[in-house]
Amino acid sequence: MSDNLAETPRSVRDIRSLFEGANKNHKQTKFDNPTYLSPQGNRKVHPGAPDDSISVASSTANEEHSDNEVVVKPKVNPDSGDESEKLAVPDPQHRINESPDKKLRRKRFMIAEELYTTEEAYFSRLSLIHIEFRNRLKGPDGRYIVPDRIIQEIFMNSEQLYTLHQLLRDRLKERIESWELRPRIGDIMKDMAPYFALYTTYMSMFEQAIKTLNDTCSKNEQFANVVKTIEADELCANLKLSQHMLGPVQRIPRYRMLLEDYIKRLPEDSPDYPDVKESLDKVAAAANKANDDIAKLENFQLVMHLLRSVSGLGNLEDTLEDSTTPLIYIKHGQIQKLSRRKVQERFLFLFSELLLICKIEGKDRYKCNKKIHVSELRDILDSCDPSLKYPFEVITKKHSFTLGGKDKDDKEGWMQALDRVLKGHEAAIVSTPNRLGVVAPVWIPDNGVSMCMSCERSFTPILRRHHCRACGKVFCYHCSDKKAFLSYDNSVSRVCVSCHSILKSRDGDDDELKTKRGLTVSNFYSEPGPEPPAEGGTTATKGTVQTGNISGNIWVKNKEKDFQKFWCVIKDFSLHFYLASYDGKPKKVVPLVGWTIAEPDEPQYSSEKGSEKVPERLLKVGHKNVDSIYLKFEDDADKERWYEQLSKAAVMES
Repeated sequence: MSDNLAETPRSVRDIRSLFEGANKNHKQTKFDNPTYLSPQGNRKVHPGAPDDSISVASSTANEEHSDNEVVVKPKVNPDSGDESEKLAVPDPQHRINESPDKKLRRKRFMIAEELYTTEEAYFSRLSLIHIEFRNRLKGPDGRYIVPDRIIQEIFMNSEQLYTLHQLLRDRLKERIESWELRPRIGDIMKDMAPYFALYTTYMSMFEQAIKTLNDTCSKNEQFANVVKTIEADELCANLKLSQHMLGPVQRIPRYRMLLEDYIKRLPEDSPDYPDVKESLDKVAAAANKANDDIAKLENFQLVMHLLRSVSGLGNLEDTLEDSTTPLIYIKHGQIQKLSRRKVQERFLFLFSELLLICKIEGKDRYKCNKKIHVSELRDILDSCDPSLKYPFEVITKKHSFTLGGKDKDDKEGWMQALDRVLKGHEAAIVSTPNRLGVVAPVWIPDNGVSMCMSCERSFTPILRRHHCRACGKVFCYHCSDKKAFLSYDNSVSRVCVSCHSILKSRDGDDDELKTKRGLTVSNFYSEPGPEPPAEGGTTATKGTVQTGNISGNIWVKNKEKDFQKFWCVIKDFSLHFYLASYDGKPKKVVPLVGWTIAEPDEPQYSSEKGSEKVPERLLKVGHKNVDSIYLKFEDDADKERWYEQLSKAAVMES
């Protein structure tokens, strides 16, 4: 809070004492129905309004009440003979002929009137919170149905705000009635501005108040039923108690807006100018604080709303308290996640310190599968895994994985959001030069390889796949028969021969290290077998997706065989057929130089769509005295790209 704002008053009595002297000097008048709007939008003229004023709904502020603001429109007797009860009729000619000074005076009155009428509506909301809700939460014996401590936590310092704004409303009412005698508001607002420090206290307790309200409603059925009954009342205007409690936060910025409009139409030599300027400075300081508080509250409510739609988090309070700072919402949306065996549809929630990976259970219903704190994130990397169209990798200390966006923009949006959160966290390590054993690897999916990524023996039901826990690659048991200590999960785990050698060289193998980590460095053979090949295998490109001029999954048929899916790559003017995208050795290589690329002699059809046959997207790759190869594609664009590259390779055009 700004230094210009006084300390928060310690009691309601402190607030009342501020106005005791001022109230004695003002005439008390009956003013039960201060204002109303006619169906035509005209506002009733107050008795103290200048003769040339036409009180229409304020065109200077040019704004309506907020959606959450309760507007009370008092009833008026249409048969009343009181001149003050009659509606002012706009006179266009009168406005055209009025002097600039009269126009400014009229505008100033309209702003002052707007200040009072919105204060009246705001006070109605405070009355609803402080009087109506409190009274109806009492039992027949006059005591609250819940402990006084809970009532105090929920309603905070609303009593002080109620008293403060009751006095402000009364003073503004008197001023509007006697406007011709004293056309100014600066003195009132200058007296009031220091006491807006009360809102700092209100805002500091607001989050706890909402938590207490929600907890009490969930644990105390009687309390919840009373609150629901009150919220269903016409007085609440279809708004919940929590929404009414947000109203005080929105009031201070409204003062600032009206005072800024008022001072624009006030000459600098006016006696009211110094007071308005001083009060505006103080209100602006309070408004800036209020705007920050509003943003925090809106974020808090959004975070609470999102987290309530997720099950499997345990205690919501514990989830929020796990964060060293309040959670700030960043992004959420559906995404694909690549698991060891398949692609899964998941829903992500990203907050400033938390990433939730959730299973979709229904509309706006999710179950948390993985909760990752930002302190565990290490890097966000692009990926070329063919299992997803728009893949990227999320590297964390304990669990790294591949995600896929629905399109290019979605992928970039997630990568930028995650990277921004990562770099904004002090504990995060954006770049770890030597990750092996320190950070969890991204596992290559089972269907990404058909052979050991070291010795290149084909996997069978007997020769099974084993993932190295250090690098994430897939090996046979012969090439992954070692164990090593991995610091990212603080355990001894299966690793490949290559990683074992690197880790042993880096971390050492002395007795002290073994004892400290409970590590026994020894060979681990699940069953006897031949010695593994030399480290590194026979193919330099093992461990990465095979790429070239063009690559991708294609259905291939030769002779009378059925179509079989291959990972195909064009490089060195040859077409390489791999059983899986990460395989280090192709199943077959076809030199393309001199071969012809064309459409099949006769069209083939995959199925019938109604009475219409659907043609296959095929290309025929042929050569003299050699059986032709048929390639089938998923879409026309894919077929065109491959036709272009195949044709270039056939004539040795790079």
